[in-house]
Amino acid sequence: MERKTSIPPVVYINFALVFVLLFAIFFPEIRSAVTKLFASPKPISSSKQTQAIQIQTSFRNVYREAQQFVVSIRTKKTEMIFHPYAFGESREDRISSIGSGFIIDERGFVVTNYHVIKNAEIIEIIMSDGRIFPARYVGSHERADIALLKIPSNDRFTPAFLGNSDEIEVGDWAIAVGSPYGLEKTFTVGVVSAKSREDLDETGQTHIQTDTAINPGSSGGPLLNIYGEVVGINRMIRSSSGASAGIGFAIPINYAKRVLRQIEQNVGQNIRPATLGVMATAPLPDHRRSLGIPGETVGVLVYDIEPNSSAEKGGLRRYDFIEGANGLQIRHINDLREQVGLVGLGGVLRLKILRDTQEMELSIPLVEAAYKKGP
Repeated sequence: MERKTSIPPVVYINFALVFVLLFAIFFPEIRSAVTKLFASPKPISSSKQTQAIQIQTSFRNVYREAQQFVVSIRTKKTEMIFHPYAFGESREDRISSIGSGFIIDERGFVVTNYHVIKNAEIIEIIMSDGRIFPARYVGSHERADIALLKIPSNDRFTPAFLGNSDEIEVGDWAIAVGSPYGLEKTFTVGVVSAKSREDLDETGQTHIQTDTAINPGSSGGPLLNIYGEVVGINRMIRSSSGASAGIGFAIPINYAKRVLRQIEQNVGQNIRPATLGVMATAPLPDHRRSLGIPGETVGVLVYDIEPNSSAEKGGLRRYDFIEGANGLQIRHINDLREQVGLVGLGGVLRLKILRDTQEMELSIPLVEAAYKKGP
C-alpha cells in the first residue's frame, strides 16, 4: 500500500511570510500605504497642541491622586412602599442609595454630606479598588450638612489634601470626583463660577458655585483645585430637571474644617440646628450716634429679641451691638447666623458686644425655643 505524505501547516505559514516580505521589498509604495493604515497618524501634531496636552496631563494627574481618597457611600434603609393603584395597600422594602465621600485621615475617617447618610440603617464605604467596608458613624452636623464616618480597619489609607478655600478665585479650575447616578469614580471639570454665594437655603452658610457637572450621587464628594487639593464638599445643584444644569454648590472646606472640629467634640451625636432668637441689622448713622457706636466699628445691631429665646435667656438685650462671635468678626447678619449654626443646639455661643459704649462678652447657651402661648 502506497503511503501519502502530508505537508505540515507550518510550511505554508513560512511560505506566506516569505511572500509578504518579498512583496514589501519590491513594492515599497504598497508597503508605505500599509504602514500608514496601521500607524493611525494624528490629524494634529503634538507640537501644535502643546498647551492642550499640558492641561490634559494636569487633569490626569489630579484624577490619579483623587481616586486614592475618593470613595462611594452606599446606604440602605427600610421604607414603606404604597401600592399606586390599591388604596391602603403597602409593604416594607429595603431601599438603597449611593453618594460620595473622601478620606481625610490615614486611619480611615471619611467625610460626606449629612443628607447622604440621614436615617440610614446600613452604611457601606466602597473603595476605589472595590473593597467594601461597613462604616461606623462618628457624628454629624445637620444644618451644615456634614457627616463624619470611620472605616473599621487597622489599614492605613491615603487621605486627601485639604486646601484653602479662601484662596480660590472665580475662573479657577474646579474638578469633581464622585459617584453620580451610582457611576463610581466619575471625573468632571469646570470652573469656579462664584464665591461666597449666600442665602441658598435655610442654613445661611456660604457656598462655592461651580459649573462643574454635579448630579445626584455626587453629594459628599470633593471639589478639587488643579493641584488636587480639596477646596469644597459638593452638596447640591440648582436645576429644573433634577440633573446638572451647570449650577452646582459646594461647602467651602475652611468652613467644613470648623464643623468637623465641632463634630469631634460631640462624638456620636448629630448636632441639630439652633436659633439665637434675635432680629439684627447693620446700624444706620443715626443709630451709631445715639448709641455711641464708633463709625469704623463693624457689626450688627440687635433691634428685637424673641421671648424665651436663647438670646433672652442668655442676657442679650435690645440695642446691643454684636461685634464678634466665637472669636470671629461679625460683618453682617449671615456671619452671625453661620456661627449660630456652627455651634448648634446645646452648644454655647460666645459673643463680643458693645452695650452703652462698654465692651462686654456674653456666653449664650443655645436652647430649644419655648415660646409662650396666649396673651
